[in-house]
Amino acid sequence: MKRANGEGSIYRQKSGLWAAAVTIGRDAATGKLVRKYVYGKTKQEAQAKKAALLEQVKGGLAYIDADKVTVGEWLTKYLATYAKPRLRQNTYESYEYLTKKYLIPALGAIRLQKLQPNQIQTMLNAILAEKSNRLAAYAFAVLRTALRQALKEDLLLRDPTLAVVTPKKIKKEIKTLTPEEWETLFQAAKQIGYLYIAILLAWATGMRREEILGLRWQDIDFSVNTITISQTVIDTKNGPVISQPKSNSSYRKLLVPQAVIEQLRRYKAQQAADRLAAAEWQDYGLVVCRPNGQPYLPRYLTKQFGQLAKKASINARLHDLRHDHATRLFAAGCHAKDVQDRLGHSTVSITLDIYTHHVPQRENAIVNVLSANLPTNANQP
Repeated sequence: MKRANGEGSIYRQKSGLWAAAVTIGRDAATGKLVRKYVYGKTKQEAQAKKAALLEQVKGGLAYIDADKVTVGEWLTKYLATYAKPRLRQNTYESYEYLTKKYLIPALGAIRLQKLQPNQIQTMLNAILAEKSNRLAAYAFAVLRTALRQALKEDLLLRDPTLAVVTPKKIKKEIKTLTPEEWETLFQAAKQIGYLYIAILLAWATGMRREEILGLRWQDIDFSVNTITISQTVIDTKNGPVISQPKSNSSYRKLLVPQAVIEQLRRYKAQQAADRLAAAEWQDYGLVVCRPNGQPYLPRYLTKQFGQLAKKASINARLHDLRHDHATRLFAAGCHAKDVQDRLGHSTVSITLDIYTHHVPQRENAIVNVLSANLPTNANQP
């Protein structure tokens, strides 16, 4: 019996996979039938995918021709359809930049189904040779995410990234400040009000720079000494933008010392006076802000801190203050889960992986426990 138009066929390939072919229409230019292929490890899986595809065809949805689409075309579609709606603006812009700067120039013209691991490897090796491990790893992560979405849509039969040797992750040495360096840093920042407060918040909370810049006065409860992190300021092509925290775990409430609260109280009064004297003021309610009330760019805060640290002869980056905060907590014996919650990490494993090997006192504590419980007979020759 002849199949109805679009019904499709199912057959087993030499590779062992089951394939289903469905006619989805005709090419407007040539008039030839256009067929879409789906694949499954079993006949039942292929049948289920074929049925789902037929339903989509009946619904009039648009398709990508898996046999013709290039890597560049798929990456462009992935960015617009999947990345842009779900990512923060600055993260999306970084995906877009890496795609246009590295992925498409190197791989864009290759047919998606013909993409080979060695082609990806060649691209990564070129980035490693000219740039950094971190950039190569990030570009690879963007490509892998896009290709795995293509796998879900049966545009690929296999994941070509699985055979790629990924860039080795190089851990940077965590920089911590001595008490004397902290004294010098605070002294140097005293004449720059907003920078002094930013450094104070970093010392007391370990907040990210985007969180410091997004902090509002309404987020500080002066009666119970708490700071709530509920928004951030991010860098974008269009300037600073108020955004949501990095992840669900980034929403958090932190208890801070009374002395820090008093410093913030005094700064709030000073900012109120400056606001009255300002020619213009845009009220974002921010603690650390420009002289007209608008948010600073995170990269500007990093640059200003770098200049201050250099002037004070302190070898440290702004992000090092976050590392310093965590390391001080571990050195004081704080529980890893408490440090994780304070930093806003999504899992405690992230916290442990980054910081615990910087606290040798933990090993000393283990030895002390073992020494105190040494069996009596173990001391005899």
